[in-house]
Amino acid sequence: MGSGKETKGSGAAPGGKTDQKPFAVGDAVTTKADPVSGEGDQTQESGVIVEDFAGSLADEADYGRDWALARRWAIKLDDGRLVFRGSDEVSRPAG
Repeated sequence: MGSGKETKGSGAAPGGKTDQKPFAVGDAVTTKADPVSGEGDQTQESGVIVEDFAGSLADEADYGRDWALARRWAIKLDDGRLVFRGSDEVSRPAG
């Protein structure tokens, strides 16, 4: 499990594609509603990035643990929930 720390401009899509502009506050994105749950299908949910915590993330060593690490993006899902994800857990909507 990574530290959740990414570089400020990190917005690469999963799979290492970097031809798109980096993610930013206000961007529409999709993410799994609960990426760690083993229950049922993991459907993609759409939402909007509402905050970027890149400047406040610490390395794993600074946390003193390897669980419950901070994530870079706060995303308000279309159903009203607020979730926190790393750049590798979000993508741009298809289309």
